[in-house]
Amino acid sequence: MTSIWVDLLGAQTRYVDAGGIRTRFIEAGEGPAVIFLHGVGGHAEGFARNVVPLSDRFRVISLDYLGFGLTDAPPTPPSLDSYVQHLLDFMDAVGLEKAHLVGESLGGWIAMWTALRHPDRVDRLISVCGARLKVDEDEESARHMQHGLSELRRLTAEFVADPSRDAVRRRMEWLFFDPAKDLSEELVDIRWVMYQRGQAIKVLSDANQRLSGQVTHDPAPLTPERLAELRHEVLFLWTSHNPTTTAATARRAAAYVPRSHFALMEKCGHWPQWEDAATFNGHVRSFLAPA
Repeated sequence: MTSIWVDLLGAQTRYVDAGGIRTRFIEAGEGPAVIFLHGVGGHAEGFARNVVPLSDRFRVISLDYLGFGLTDAPPTPPSLDSYVQHLLDFMDAVGLEKAHLVGESLGGWIAMWTALRHPDRVDRLISVCGARLKVDEDEESARHMQHGLSELRRLTAEFVADPSRDAVRRRMEWLFFDPAKDLSEELVDIRWVMYQRGQAIKVLSDANQRLSGQVTHDPAPLTPERLAELRHEVLFLWTSHNPTTTAATARRAAAYVPRSHFALMEKCGHWPQWEDAATFNGHVRSFLAPA
């Protein structure tokens, strides 16, 4: 595996004030804007293998949002409203009226709700193993989802109770189809350092509870009714071994979106943008800039 520093040669790391939140992002390229949104506990380096390769056609941005990575935490636990507002404030701060959104896991949930609430700010949208799809599931898919979320909650609780580097690694292994091949020590080190700053552990715990539905006052599921309201071109980019929502469930969700597309990546888990970057980048490029 190449170093993240090698992967990001040609990109720059910047900070802006987004609605009073000091916000970090990685950026490369010019052209139509593409914003990558990471999952729970993630950070901008999760898209280190995508920013520069896609910068020949796009202005590519990978964002740390609200308390994750090196972006400051808000004074209260973030809700859907604050996630969406932070993204809009960030776009305003960097001069973007509209952008393509590519959201992985929690980022997919944020991207879809941003498109639903502010359709004029979003161009095309890609949900990468996106969270909170609440459509009819077959029994096998439902069991798979419950097992995956239970394991993620267990690993997160284990880390919160004992925030060690080994606990960081065990939680990150959950993301990959083949962690022995794809999880580098450098990536573990980056996340380990980031998790030791400020309110990172509390933000991670709060976000995980919200994502898993434990915070009942703001669950904001993506139901068939909500999905049917989307008027954007949407790509559901899924994997054969996603540890939560199965490809079968994602296909059912896509059927409710009027202008939807579906693609499946084999031998990948929850981080296809890292596990098979070349295939992932090809899907993003062809969907966002069709010939």
